Amino acid sequence: MSNLLRKTSPHSNEISQLANTIVTRLDRPLILVGLMGSGKSAVGRRTAKRLGLNFIDSDQKIVSDAGISITEIFELAGEAKFREMEFQAITKLVLSKPQIIATGGGAFCHPQTASLLLAKGLVVWLKALPETLLARIGSTKSRPLLNNDNPLATLAKLNKEREKHYQKAQIKIDTDGLSTRKAMMALLRALDTHLARH
Repeated sequence: MSNLLRKTSPHSNEISQLANTIVTRLDRPLILVGLMGSGKSAVGRRTAKRLGLNFIDSDQKIVSDAGISITEIFELAGEAKFREMEFQAITKLVLSKPQIIATGGGAFCHPQTASLLLAKGLVVWLKALPETLLARIGSTKSRPLLNNDNPLATLAKLNKEREKHYQKAQIKIDTDGLSTRKAMMALLRALDTHLARH
């Protein structure tokens, strides 16, 4: 048992030191962008817990504000109305204290929202191959954009269309082949490096 403790403690010490250094320097919200399945919620929650910050999903904020699901908003009001609601929800979130915000896959592709996020937050793009994304998503029923005969082709198309927008993020992390824990470590190291330079 003591051997095990000796083996794990240097690593957990490193994580704790990284976390402490980041928290003292982070003065704005951390925004996670990327396609569905890229790890925004899983990595975001774990990183928030490690940093002692609040985690919020902008889609959940929209749902709680609207009182209906995202699928229903799309069906009843269309995408344009959804994007408007999304911008309002994200504006409220980004103007608050440092916290971790996971955004919907299309949020950062809208110029008004992207400008706001880049100005008021630190934007991190979590990226992965379409095949990885689909494997992580599992059931596509609750994903309006993937509710079709070929979700993989849809993800590949979305990836191609949205990449140029995601490229504007200040930090980029490739989550392919990484567990949630390893992706969190990659994010903490990238944050530490970025905050030391800016």
